[in-house]
Amino acid sequence: MPEFTSDLPHHVTRQVRKSMRLEGTAGDIMLAARELYEAQGVAATSMAAIARKAGVTRSLVYYYFPDKQAVTDAVIDDYLEDVVESVSTWNELRAFGDTPSELKNCVAAFRRTLYTADGTPRPLIGVLEELGMRDRFATRAVRECVACIQDYIVSEYLAYRTIEIELVPETFGLLLFGIVGMMKAKPDITDEELATLIAQTLRLDMTVMDPPPWREHPDVPEER
Repeated sequence: MPEFTSDLPHHVTRQVRKSMRLEGTAGDIMLAARELYEAQGVAATSMAAIARKAGVTRSLVYYYFPDKQAVTDAVIDDYLEDVVESVSTWNELRAFGDTPSELKNCVAAFRRTLYTADGTPRPLIGVLEELGMRDRFATRAVRECVACIQDYIVSEYLAYRTIEIELVPETFGLLLFGIVGMMKAKPDITDEELATLIAQTLRLDMTVMDPPPWREHPDVPEER
C-alpha cells in the first residue's frame, strides 16, 4: 500500500459544504408542504392545509411565501438539496484513499436518495412528475452535483493523484445522467457494477492509499 512521504505537494483539509436547506419557520412551512405534496399531491394541497400542517396561521405562510408557487419552488430546492447532500455527506465521511470501497459507498448513497431499499422510487419522483418537471429537475441536480464534485472532491483528488480525462465537469455530468438512467433501465444493477462503470469512465487510480499524516477533516480532533 503506498505511503505518504515528506515531499507531498501540500496538506489538504477536506472541505465541508454548508447546507442550503431552509431553516426556522420558513423551513417548517416548506417541510409541511413537502409532506402534503408527497401524501396527497400538489394540486390537492392548499395554502390553508399547509398552514394547518405547519401549525401556523395562513397569514404567516404568506409572510414567508407570496403564493403557492413560491412554496413549491422551496420544496423543489429541498429535493435538490437531498441529491447534492448525498454526495457532499459521503465526501465528508468517506475513508481517505480507499477508492474502490468508497466509490461503491457513493453509488449506494446516491441510490438511496432516489429509491427505497426495495427499488421503489422515492416520493419526490411522483411530485416532480405531477409538476411535469422531472427532466428539468434532473438537469439542475446534475449541474449542482457536478459543481459539488468539482469544488469539494476533485480538488482533493488532484493533490494526491492525476486525473487522466479531459473535459472533467462535462464527463461527470455525462456520468451522472448515465447512472440515473441505468438505475431506471436496469433496476437490478448492483452498486459494485455501477462503481466499476464509474472507475472505467473516469480512469480512476484504484490503488488504496494510507491515510495522510495530518488531520484531513477540520471537525475531527487531533490525536494526542
